[in-house]
Amino acid sequence: MKIKYKITEYFEKNNLFNDNNSNGLRIKNNENSLLINGNSRDLVYLADILVNIAMENNKSHIHIDDLTFLDKASDYKEVIIEKIDK
Repeated sequence: MKIKYKITEYFEKNNLFNDNNSNGLRIKNNENSLLINGNSRDLVYLADILVNIAMENNKSHIHIDDLTFLDKASDYKEVIIEKIDK
């Protein structure tokens, strides 16, 4: 999936980030819940991913792993985000 809608570009253009580097998302298993940690840049990039999947015309998905966007310290080595049919 190509990222067409980029919230990160708006934030960069307007110097809205508090941090300069992406550390990647850290996803942890916290008893009965999933904990997602990231700095402001990481979380806005996650928003880019979610908006782009939402705007796809059909069923779509994306894989996020430690080679793309996950912090190597994450409990999970891969996350799949999927848009389902109505």
